[in-house]
Amino acid sequence: MINRIFIISLFIASTLMGLADDQIRFMGTAKQVAKVGERFRVVYEINKDADNFRSPNFGSLQVLSGPSTSSNSSVQYVNGKMTQSYSLTYTYVVQATKEGDVTINPATAIVDRKKVQSNSINIKVVKNTATNGGSNKSSQQAKDPGVLQDDDVYIRATVSNTKPYIGEQVLLTYRIYTKVPVSNLMVKKLSSFQGFWSKSLLEENKQYQQSTEVINGEEYVVAVINKFAIFPQKTGKLIIEPTEMECTVQLRVQNKRKRGRDPFEDFFNDPFFNRNVKNVNTVIKSNPITINVKALPQKDKPAGFKGAVGDFRLSSRIDRTKLVANDALTLTFTISGKGNLELIDAPDIKFPVDFESFDPKITSNIKTNNSGISGKKKFEYLAIPRNGGDFDIKPFVLSYFNPADNKYHSISSENYNITVAKGEATSNGISYSSSAQEDIRFIGQDIQHIKTIANDFQEKGNYLFLSKRFFIFLLIPVLLMIIIVVIVRRLEKRKSNVGLLKNRKANKVAKNKLRTAEKFKVAGNDKAYYDEIAQALWGYIADKFALKQSELSIDTVADMLKNKGVEDIVTESFINTLNNIEFARFAPGDSSDKMESIYNESVVAIMQAEKALKN
Repeated sequence: MINRIFIISLFIASTLMGLADDQIRFMGTAKQVAKVGERFRVVYEINKDADNFRSPNFGSLQVLSGPSTSSNSSVQYVNGKMTQSYSLTYTYVVQATKEGDVTINPATAIVDRKKVQSNSINIKVVKNTATNGGSNKSSQQAKDPGVLQDDDVYIRATVSNTKPYIGEQVLLTYRIYTKVPVSNLMVKKLSSFQGFWSKSLLEENKQYQQSTEVINGEEYVVAVINKFAIFPQKTGKLIIEPTEMECTVQLRVQNKRKRGRDPFEDFFNDPFFNRNVKNVNTVIKSNPITINVKALPQKDKPAGFKGAVGDFRLSSRIDRTKLVANDALTLTFTISGKGNLELIDAPDIKFPVDFESFDPKITSNIKTNNSGISGKKKFEYLAIPRNGGDFDIKPFVLSYFNPADNKYHSISSENYNITVAKGEATSNGISYSSSAQEDIRFIGQDIQHIKTIANDFQEKGNYLFLSKRFFIFLLIPVLLMIIIVVIVRRLEKRKSNVGLLKNRKANKVAKNKLRTAEKFKVAGNDKAYYDEIAQALWGYIADKFALKQSELSIDTVADMLKNKGVEDIVTESFINTLNNIEFARFAPGDSSDKMESIYNESVVAIMQAEKALKN
């Protein structure tokens, strides 16, 4: 009887366990066949809310980003019955590096205080026959892990025209191509533009606009790092020397140490904690560019041509054509268009001999964009007729060469007829009135005579010296000094209290910044997102240790955490997270996955540091 009860109980227990197992589904999926150099996703999905997800060992696959997490829940009513579903996914982006069979071990997680694991995934990596260069490159990377290859990151310079005319606008663009995370881009040596007049077309401190491009079967992150409009000033063969930049590159290295049985060791050796990467400082150069500059054609060249090359318009305006002698008039010429506007000289205006003229006031409104330099240049002439009569101001002719049609063009301003009436003299001298820039006056009497009548001085009988007010005035500076000392001491005491308050609220402030960053992520503002994430981590350290922003550095973070007895693995995780925020800006792969991964790393880093500092 007892044996039967035992068997029945065992059967019921096993049945319940089977049902419980059926209720939890933890599946890993990926493509079964991949080519060398191909990037693809590995997705783990679980139908319950899980904690402590631990990534598997990906073997020879290179993890580019992840895990990025997402959740989905839905409620359905079918025939009056409610059914509810929930799924939590962890996504990695990986790259196949060499041929062979790859087995991804099961991932694990905690569901309802119970450890569950996914299935293992088998992937067959085959040779990439699309491009021999791509497969050889991947094989070389597999043989030399952690070694920076020549085509991992490089700069390419391009020009819009290699055979321009002298004075013609040429666009010079520098782009960085990278398939590895890059940070700390600094110019080491600028290109020399000997024989050119140049102007930068990019705003300073502007965030690089990134895009992706597939080259020889491999995906690169591409960004324009500099752009110039250059104008050749002499003919012949001109060479633009290479530009050099320094940068820090993050490379993944294979961890040759075998996995131990300690699950905590396996967990912290995962790519999520960046134990299998190293930073390499390198210098990258652009390619030199040869430009053959042509002389302008002599055929049909206007006599008044002075070197304007581009596409221009001319307009003129005069503020008055009827005035009195010694009054002023203003004549304005505006040259607008696209080309070497900055190099155009002021018009040579021939005013009548009875006019007194001044050098023009020059105003430039030059605009720069991706298509080059355009805008307008204004010349304001001030002239004063000294005698009455009728006068003519002859038109100004602007001659320019347009490379678009390889022709010379001449455009003319208007001819202005000026009527000047005679002026009148005043009793005290001459007075000139001006409507624009001049205000000339002669005053007939400008010397004041010395007063010869003596004043009567009387003694008042009240003196400041040695009076009560005298001693009060002496005491005032002393009292002010005492008050200042008291205020300064109170401010120092309050400052120390603020430091303590910041220390206590460091974790809360950091979490608020992370919430703000998440809003920027939803809005798709990458720059603001990464800035807020960085401020959360750096601000946490600054508040925790009462440091100024200028005192913050990677070495300072390591020293402070070490002095507080924080474990090396927690310190390293925090520092790697700071580095990854910079690397993520140029990291290849899906931007949303990259942002999610950085967010998760930042949360874990702050939680671990807070826990370690409280102990």
